[in-house]
Amino acid sequence: MSSTIYFAVASTLASAEPASTFFTKMLAGQFRDALVVAAARADRAQPGAAPDYASLQAYADVQLVLGRHEDAEDTYRRAQKCMRGEHQTMRAALSRNAGWQALFQSHLGTALKCFKRVVEDDDASDGLRLESLVGSILVLFQLGRLDGVRALLVTLRERAANAQDSRWLRLAHVLSRDVIAQYKLRSCAQLADHIYWHSATLEARSTDLDDALTTVPADHIPSIAVLTRHADYMNHLQALSRGSQAALAQIELHLRWSQGAGLDDYQRELRLDVTLASLAGKLPHIAETMLHVFGDRPAHGSQHSHWYNEFLYCQAKVRQQQGRLHDYAQIYARYALQSLRHVRADSISVPAAPAERVQPAADDISARLPGKYRRAYRYLVEHLDRADLSVREVASHIGVTERALQAAFKANLGYTPSQLIRNRRMEHIREELLSDETHAASVLRVANRWGVQHRSTLLNGYRQRFKEAPSETLER
Repeated sequence: MSSTIYFAVASTLASAEPASTFFTKMLAGQFRDALVVAAARADRAQPGAAPDYASLQAYADVQLVLGRHEDAEDTYRRAQKCMRGEHQTMRAALSRNAGWQALFQSHLGTALKCFKRVVEDDDASDGLRLESLVGSILVLFQLGRLDGVRALLVTLRERAANAQDSRWLRLAHVLSRDVIAQYKLRSCAQLADHIYWHSATLEARSTDLDDALTTVPADHIPSIAVLTRHADYMNHLQALSRGSQAALAQIELHLRWSQGAGLDDYQRELRLDVTLASLAGKLPHIAETMLHVFGDRPAHGSQHSHWYNEFLYCQAKVRQQQGRLHDYAQIYARYALQSLRHVRADSISVPAAPAERVQPAADDISARLPGKYRRAYRYLVEHLDRADLSVREVASHIGVTERALQAAFKANLGYTPSQLIRNRRMEHIREELLSDETHAASVLRVANRWGVQHRSTLLNGYRQRFKEAPSETLER
């Protein structure tokens, strides 16, 4: 399931001015035109005036939609440098940007942590929280976590019903239909040997998903042209999976549209979806045609690692349905080995379903920092237990001034190194207080283990971070 279209729509609903040309172009699927509009706005700053954060973010968003990942990263950094406001608000925006970039680079664990930070951040806007719910759903689906997907889709629908822009309900409906269609496709008998999907997927019945998620939005809710186009494509994809070759003509029209719109990532995902549907419908000649454009060994760097694994599976299944069993066995063996590696890596980077709540994680935060300052962050995290840890020491470790370190953390994270040290210490203390082995008499001792030596420092910092005293945490 492609993330591109849902990111384009969700980011536009969350951040763009509804009356703007950019808003209209994005929802119409005219992304190259939207790029021109966004570029003009981003470069239109008055002489001597600070750049406009919202314009730069919109520019970065459409660059990401069009698969221009490096350009988008540079533009997001420009946007972060001109961000103004409270560090709580900045934190949500920076997590959001890091989450989408991580998702498109196939760093799924990092993306999920970033999105969950925004969803559970009281200081984030309603639009950012809805957008990050969409991002979380896309990540969990890629990981095969259907129970988590179902729960978040229900939450998305409930929050969308109260959103100022009713088009969020339209987005929730199309996304729900897409999840159901993709689940049914990958769960069919012809694809029962898809190791990665079936190893990762939690038990879920498609009827349960149907009952919970298929409420149709009211007629008065405005349509979204690019989602309507995608929904029509899904209808034809389902027909193809049932063996209807007649559906191919409309699917090919959609593929040509995506190519003309400059959606390279989207088209890459579409071709695998069509291949899987063709295999489900026992149409290997169509599946082979869909894969032919990639050649035998397409690029499979980290940006497309999960995609490449699915590509190998499709290659193997085409050979199997063609009766080329020796080729099938060789390619399937490569796919199986890659699948096991992915399952192990995913299980490490993403917590198990019962623990799918926000956890402070190094890769989540460091992903937002320039390379040099990631080393500073790692050093900071590794020495939290030392009471004498100082910002000066962290800065010296990477060879920069305290001022430079402070500025980098403030610009990219929304808070200073000192605030980060305090927050991370309090988070570790809270984790220990919530464990079964901790007793009331050991509260200060727990704090001491994380570099907090004084009871007043503990009480003030803990209450500021969690809005309760350590003793209240222990009583839970």
